[in-house]
Amino acid sequence: MKLLLHTCCAPCSVYCIDSLREEGIEPTVYWFNPNIHPYIEYKARRDTLKKYTKDIKINSIFEEDYGLKDFCKNVINNLENRCKNYCYPVRLEKTAKYAKENGYDTFSTTLLISPYQKHEAIKEVAEEIAKRYELKFLYRDFRIGFKEGQAKARELGLYMQKYCGCIFSESIPKDDYKSFADKFQIKNKITEKRIRLGWDVPNLDLRPHKNGNQDEIHFIYDLKKKVYKEYVEKNYGEWNEENQQKLFARFMKENSKNIELIYLKDELARIL
Repeated sequence: MKLLLHTCCAPCSVYCIDSLREEGIEPTVYWFNPNIHPYIEYKARRDTLKKYTKDIKINSIFEEDYGLKDFCKNVINNLENRCKNYCYPVRLEKTAKYAKENGYDTFSTTLLISPYQKHEAIKEVAEEIAKRYELKFLYRDFRIGFKEGQAKARELGLYMQKYCGCIFSESIPKDDYKSFADKFQIKNKITEKRIRLGWDVPNLDLRPHKNGNQDEIHFIYDLKKKVYKEYVEKNYGEWNEENQQKLFARFMKENSKNIELIYLKDELARIL
């Protein structure tokens, strides 16, 4: 058996991989999850899985597709059935297609471990896709190991997400789905970013700087000299770039718990 294991995140993969290895099956991890939003969440899960697969020495494949626009376009008119109609099929179809084209005879998914997912729908969608691609779908009810896998993931210090990944599952009241979706779908552009710091410390201006990826933005901190200069001279004596950076680094280390980063996407505010 040559198994391609669609993997939604590192914590969910822990028990799945361990139990498959106990059966003598060595899967290849396959990452394709364009349903995970926003980008900071997508990146956190992807990067955690990359590190975990490297640590446990398992082969892995990462398909990069932060598919927010297609996701919203395909679920907006039927949010209640988005899992079975889009989230499951789009990921499992891509997995099966890759498996067929690259010499795998079997595929499965770590989605089967979650007691919060629609288990029977996953199985139904996967088996239908398997028939079309003339592959075997390896079914396992991994839910029996959910708590064990989560406990081990915490012990390993893996990033533990708080929701499945779909932006509409993030504790949004059902009555607000449509207005939320419309606002998020229409532009999906960050129009303002600002950072608020505790106590009366050096004032900072924050401006976004695109790095070539429209979904990933780095920050440039502009220090206001009038206030900052006083702190630098008081603590380090000389006003120069090195001492400015020293004070800023010290401040960030000592006071990071007071930092509140606010994203404003059109009329949608996200507080991290």
